[in-house]
Amino acid sequence: MDFLASPWFIITVVISIIIGNIAALKYLTPKNLDKLKKRQGNDLDRLIELDKKHQQEIKKKDE
Repeated sequence: MDFLASPWFIITVVISIIIGNIAALKYLTPKNLDKLKKRQGNDLDRLIELDKKHQQEIKKKDE
């Protein structure tokens, strides 16, 4: 039980957790950014299409 309360053991565990979290962030972040960029691009394309339709409807009403 003395081993678990040892400062060296606690420091090793904390450093291991920090390194693991950094590795997980490096692995997952590019995937999340790709999804976010695709979603933003799709939303922008959809908004452009809706705006074109809306502008056409306005032109038809004016005529």
